[in-house]
Amino acid sequence: MLRITAILLLLTSSALAQEKPPVPEGTYELKEFFENGKGSDERSQIRSVVFKDGTMTVKSDQREDVAKYTVDTGKPPFQIDFKPTTGEAKTTLGVWKVEKGELTVVFNKNGPRPTDFRGLGEGVVKFVMAKATPKKDK
Repeated sequence: MLRITAILLLLTSSALAQEKPPVPEGTYELKEFFENGKGSDERSQIRSVVFKDGTMTVKSDQREDVAKYTVDTGKPPFQIDFKPTTGEAKTTLGVWKVEKGELTVVFNKNGPRPTDFRGLGEGVVKFVMAKATPKKDK
């Protein structure tokens, strides 16, 4: 009986761990950037996107945009909500996934949460990112 309980406990904790994956923290390089369903020149201005301790920081040539984020992994697609830390901007609703080593985040600046990863629609933004490789000091 003790063996069965131990096996069930192990299976349950393993299933729970798989059910709630966090957004992988770290520094990312932007590979693709779409806004309103089209590629955007803004990609060339964004230097990095950092996810750490519930905060996302988008670093560009001119500024840093910072937002707190929360995730819900209850069912696919996983949800992510962004709340800017400055100004009066409202919470932005999005979805996210990790696939083939890339983090994809799609959010709608003006309305309801996207339901897929195509990045289509007015106000919809899509980031496709890869983990940044650390730069070696010379």
